[in-house]
Amino acid sequence: MRSTTKIGAVRARSLGWLAALALLAACSSVDPVQDGGFRVSQAWVQKQPVPLLVPVYKKNLTLDGAYRIQRLALDSYYHGAAPAGFKAALTNLESQRYYGATAPAAAVLPAGSQLRPEEEGYRIALPSYRQGVVEVEIGYRFARRIDRPLPDVKALQASLQEILPAIELPDLAHTGEEPYRALDIIATNAGARHFIAGSGRASSVTDPNLINFTLYHDGETVAQGTGRDVLDDQWQALLWLVNRTVASGWTIEPGQVLITGSMGKAVPLQKGIYVADYGRFGRVEWTVE
Repeated sequence: MRSTTKIGAVRARSLGWLAALALLAACSSVDPVQDGGFRVSQAWVQKQPVPLLVPVYKKNLTLDGAYRIQRLALDSYYHGAAPAGFKAALTNLESQRYYGATAPAAAVLPAGSQLRPEEEGYRIALPSYRQGVVEVEIGYRFARRIDRPLPDVKALQASLQEILPAIELPDLAHTGEEPYRALDIIATNAGARHFIAGSGRASSVTDPNLINFTLYHDGETVAQGTGRDVLDDQWQALLWLVNRTVASGWTIEPGQVLITGSMGKAVPLQKGIYVADYGRFGRVEWTVE
């Protein structure tokens, strides 16, 4: 009787191990790009925080895979609609330290993400964000179509049409308690949600590295910065963004806005009146309700 019981227990343990191995094999056969793209796009469809993918796929999630997930999720959710523009993220040292990154990240400003002013100006509904932030940036529009890498800053400057103040309002809400790391930021499109584009100026008379700003919230200074906060050179940041965007299979069209990342620190989006004062370069005001 004891012997039979012992054999049964051994068999049960063996079956348990076999089941665990089968589950592990099934997990290892999952394509991170297809599965990750589905997870991200479904989160957008259901208006839920985006999933963290690094804890799921671990070393199977590569940099190239993260960009492919981003593209797949965008194509699925937006049904191929042309982007409003493109964005760089993690382009200042503070943001790279915070998210444990050593290089910038690129993402897409989706169709419909550019806010249009109402009669009383720009108005944002705070309840539509879970973890909204304000980033004061510089935007760029090109005079011609770009579908291949640019060799240098000179070629970049020759292709530009205008430079403009830009405010990005991403939503960085995600599931889980683990940190939001660089590959997750890329795969989930860097939280791109809305942006405001100010009035542009000719690129031939504007040096973006010399632009300074002060951000006010209800009259109180909450952030300050300069164009040099972004990779220490706006031109290099823009060149990187253009070439990374093209490498991901996108084409940059005239009229689309490219933003190079937050100058100074990003601040939480809260109710009140915001003013981003760029000095002689202009100012952008909006109200959060």
